[in-house]
Amino acid sequence: MCATYFQYQVNLCDFLTAALCRLGEHQLPPQKELVIGGGFRDGEKVVTVTRGQCREVQALRSNHEEADTRMILHAKYAARTDRRLVIQSPDTDVLILSVSHFTSLGCPELWFRTGLKDRQRMIPVHDIAHALGEKLCGSLPGFHAITGCDSTSFLAGIGKKKAWDSFRHSTEHQDSVSLLGEEQELSVTTACKCEAFVCSLYTTSKKASTVDELRYFMFCQKKQKNEMLPPTSDCLLQHLKRSNYQAFVWRHALEAMQDLESPEGHGWVRDEKHLLPLLMTKAPAPESLLELTTCKCKKSSCLRNCSCNNTGLSCTEGCYCMADDEVCKNPHGVTCISDSEESDEE
Repeated sequence: MCATYFQYQVNLCDFLTAALCRLGEHQLPPQKELVIGGGFRDGEKVVTVTRGQCREVQALRSNHEEADTRMILHAKYAARTDRRLVIQSPDTDVLILSVSHFTSLGCPELWFRTGLKDRQRMIPVHDIAHALGEKLCGSLPGFHAITGCDSTSFLAGIGKKKAWDSFRHSTEHQDSVSLLGEEQELSVTTACKCEAFVCSLYTTSKKASTVDELRYFMFCQKKQKNEMLPPTSDCLLQHLKRSNYQAFVWRHALEAMQDLESPEGHGWVRDEKHLLPLLMTKAPAPESLLELTTCKCKKSSCLRNCSCNNTGLSCTEGCYCMADDEVCKNPHGVTCISDSEESDEE
């Protein structure tokens, strides 16, 4: 059933593309040229259509799976003869690609048209690229991928504006995130540096060097809801693998034939015929912690209306009192997990 539906889609695209080519040959105004790619049964084929003529363009023959990168490749081809280009798309990913590759396109003036109907607007990509500078433009693919794009998720509680404000004021984080996409395989060094960038988005404290430590700090002190905590180190690693793979694809947008590995092993897994993100390989927390009862006692010293005391449990570091024997007077005692005990459990 799936194979039949897929073939139906291929046939439909091929039929519509061929019809568009014939229409262009008969109705295109003189001096106008239409370039079409990706819709033929041969997905790599690209043609240029003018009045009375349709011919294949070998220079644009491409194996790109994303229209986003293919648009940038076509813009590079158009820049050979035109000084002013306009790219139209509602997709933020395409805008990011336009800015990051502006210098390589070789055109002095590049505009990005976006919006719908009477709410369209023209964004001067050339002005943005000059204002940001080469370094920031080069790190944009990694920044956009790690903070959330069409193929990667965003970080809980962290919007683009907050992330951008932190990112553009830190040359250290710019250097770190710019490493994303340099190679298809995410290196340990790049992962550690990007993890430090993610930690900086949640706190300015230098006490937490990993997101696991940051989660512990926020859980104990800031009373954050579970869904607003940063990801675990294991979960973030999978996210960084996906971000690195996507940034690699974007960085090579101007290469007609991309030599890409399978996404599997880069933060994705295949479930039958579907490609799904691998969220984590370990449990988000020890089972004992997931079933833990915690209290929020501030002034009662855990003697009155204490959820731990009322259920006959001792307080732990997950409670508001943090199991501090100078503050907590729970008659059932306190429980602190030492480093040696954590190591034994691991």
